Amino acid sequence: MDRPGRAPWNPDRTWADPLILTLLLLLAVVSAAGTRGRSRAAAKPAERVQLQGMLADAALASPRVLSTWTALAAPQGRGVEAFVDRDLQGWDRAVLAVHAGERGELDLAADLAGAAPGEVGDLFRAHLAWAYRGQGTPLSRIDAARVRRALGEGYAGWILEARAAARAGGDPAPLEAKAAAWAAPRALGLVAAGLGMGLLFLAGLAFIAFLALFRARPSPHPRFGMSGRALVIVLLAWFATHLLTGQVINLLLLPLPFLRPLFLPLSYGAHAALGLAYLCWAEDLTPADLARRLAPGRHGRALLSGLGFLALAFTAVAAANIALAPVMPHGQPPQKELMEMLARTRGPLAVAMTFLTVAVAAPVFEEVLFRGFLLPWLGERLAARMGPRAGWHLAVVVSGLAFGAMHMQPLGMPTLGTLGIVLGMAYLRTGNLLTSILVHGLWNGGIFLAMRLLV
Repeated sequence: MDRPGRAPWNPDRTWADPLILTLLLLLAVVSAAGTRGRSRAAAKPAERVQLQGMLADAALASPRVLSTWTALAAPQGRGVEAFVDRDLQGWDRAVLAVHAGERGELDLAADLAGAAPGEVGDLFRAHLAWAYRGQGTPLSRIDAARVRRALGEGYAGWILEARAAARAGGDPAPLEAKAAAWAAPRALGLVAAGLGMGLLFLAGLAFIAFLALFRARPSPHPRFGMSGRALVIVLLAWFATHLLTGQVINLLLLPLPFLRPLFLPLSYGAHAALGLAYLCWAEDLTPADLARRLAPGRHGRALLSGLGFLALAFTAVAAANIALAPVMPHGQPPQKELMEMLARTRGPLAVAMTFLTVAVAAPVFEEVLFRGFLLPWLGERLAARMGPRAGWHLAVVVSGLAFGAMHMQPLGMPTLGTLGIVLGMAYLRTGNLLTSILVHGLWNGGIFLAMRLLV
């Protein structure tokens, strides 16, 4: 039982409304500044290949690596064209240029190579012309290494250097072996990912049928007594903390560069802890009280249900992305920001800290906030106005879309909003927040693992 205490927070409108307005204005200014900063960063030409180029490199190299597996080998002549029409820029297109050169499409290769920016881009074009046309002179080892690093030291970088070495009369075999060594695990990863996604999609369809045939008894859900103004203040205060803690932690770590791998867990942990403190204070709960409210009873069935809802989440997200594909940027990963962050993570400590943050800390906190708190708060009040069925269903949709919007990833909104709705369905079905935490953790952990294997 919760300990006895004061009533949930109900701030007076005379000061709460001006506070809400002030917080909204501050957040609008900070968010706009952040958006402009990200736009300027995105407009600046990248100095090396990005996530999409690395994924394209792995996908285009896979048929060559798997050429002994006839059933898995794709036609060699049309692979590059499948990527040319995507929204690839700079060094991502340079990767395609190398693969076009490998297929003998030299005019296409020269056209794609023009996108590589800067001095290293000029070196790349000279390297490409020498390797595949015999034009010009070979690069020095230092310049060739600069080009290889700009290409991500992947298959394209190593195979280009191998062709240049062969053109100069050297032995390309060691360089070809390095290209194959980079591509082989990624080729197998792509095959495994394809099989896994197919199985998940089918399992999701089967779980939909299961949910339709076996309706669960209504599960009790926690009640939160704070007023609407209190809810808005708690959410805005948490969001402001989310935006500001990263800046503060970044400043604190400036003189301590060896602690940079701790930036993500420290910044996320700080705003998550403060967000939970706001919620517990507003409801006069201890963390233990909150945990008992959100994860009551036995947990085995709740966790087992999470596996089914994970499959359902994948099926629903796939359907949403297919439906919205005509209006979305072509070839952009739906969770591009998260995937790029994971792809850039290097070093054992940074990898471990990032995994703990995205696969453990983030699912726990975000599920407490959106499914454990916002969903039941909305559901109880909407059900009183619209009836239980319509009210709770609308609460699932609203809290799910709020979850998607909170991430501030426009390209990821269909994926994250759909995922949020399925997570709400999971919580309503079991009445135990461990179900949605498990689904969320496995989802983020799966993306993390895919980025480690493929990039």
